[in-house]
Amino acid sequence: MFEGQDLVDLAMTREGQKYVLGARVHLANPNWSGPWDCAEFVSWCVYHAYKTLIAVRPPNAQQGESYSGWWYEDAVAGDMLMPLREAIATPGAILIRKPGAFGIKIGHVAISRGDGTTIEAKGARDGVLVVKDAAKRSWSTGAIVPGVAYAGNDASAIVLKAPKKLLQLASPYMRGDPVIAVQTALKSAGVDPGPIDGIYGQATADAVAAFQAMNGLVVDGAVGAETRKVLGL
Repeated sequence: MFEGQDLVDLAMTREGQKYVLGARVHLANPNWSGPWDCAEFVSWCVYHAYKTLIAVRPPNAQQGESYSGWWYEDAVAGDMLMPLREAIATPGAILIRKPGAFGIKIGHVAISRGDGTTIEAKGARDGVLVVKDAAKRSWSTGAIVPGVAYAGNDASAIVLKAPKKLLQLASPYMRGDPVIAVQTALKSAGVDPGPIDGIYGQATADAVAAFQAMNGLVVDGAVGAETRKVLGL
């Protein structure tokens, strides 16, 4: 019987390998060692841990590729959804942020280690690594792979909490001096955010995403602690 921990164990063998946004992974290659992007990393791990193709189009390990949006689609269509708190406490569960959620254009996929951390292909600056505080990040849902036995930990102590001081595209738009500071820093870095008006609209979010890509950060168009630090704020 396949177990959730099998996926974690396999993913951990790729820790430290390179990330490239949009990297195409040959899913059938059991020796692939990067580069990865987030969705391709999880789909490759699932395929080689469980011999199951999920979020792959076309559904062929020789020709297919993966995408975070397909992870969300397949999780919904395949009755694979798991509540976030349970997924964060379950080794081998999948955490998904679908594209467009929380005002973030680009989606993201990670593997839960069951202890509040994930193993994931995070960004060009970090590559594949263990990331802390899954409960404080923006996720759309958890998911599980059909036919796998999962041994979850106690989820009662997990408190889902949005990141503090996060600036992102929202409705209504976020406004104020912190947004002006971000726009000014972007302009100084050579990325045009549009008018320096203190409004976190689409132009600012796109400029943040471009800055993140230039600096190897997670490309989500949102300004959290890591992006704020690299901006010099």
